[in-house]
Amino acid sequence: MHSVRTGAVAALLLVLLAAPAATGPADAAEREPVWGDGEMWEVLFAAEAPAGDRWQPFFLIAPIDAGTPQSLGRWGFGAHDSVMGVPPHRRGAYTGPCVVLLVVLGPRAVPGVNVEAVADPNLGVYLVRLADADGDGTMEPLTSVAAVDAAAAAGLVSAFLPMPGGAAITFRCPVRPLHG
Repeated sequence: MHSVRTGAVAALLLVLLAAPAATGPADAAEREPVWGDGEMWEVLFAAEAPAGDRWQPFFLIAPIDAGTPQSLGRWGFGAHDSVMGVPPHRRGAYTGPCVVLLVVLGPRAVPGVNVEAVADPNLGVYLVRLADADGDGTMEPLTSVAAVDAAAAAGLVSAFLPMPGGAAITFRCPVRPLHG
């Protein structure tokens, strides 16, 4: 499994390095659902923003519900869901720059046992959507930064920084409650 995972990450790296730079969204009016603290929010893809010293992760995971992904594809990736931190006052606000990180299989991941992962149809790398971070035998959805961090601490996932064209994907990422 380790060699498959290493090969997939190496293939992804080659594809992303050869791709044109995509450092931010093209349309300031674009918006998509995003997971935050286990709830659905709406991220507004405002504009490019350099990451600088202070930024927050914008995790790309496999869709929690394969039939209704949050994104049909962005930045060269296939259908996926996203996870980010939300402001504690729960009204949404400007959150500073976000940097895209892919949530991929970690060194202790055993697909079907302690993680559920799906291959990205465009790149073939496995994105994780569920993990049993506490070892109780139940896989939980990665719908919060805390859940992703717990799975990473357990070695079940790794956060991979894609750099298409040699640049990280960064943007301002205001979030607000999702209005159905």
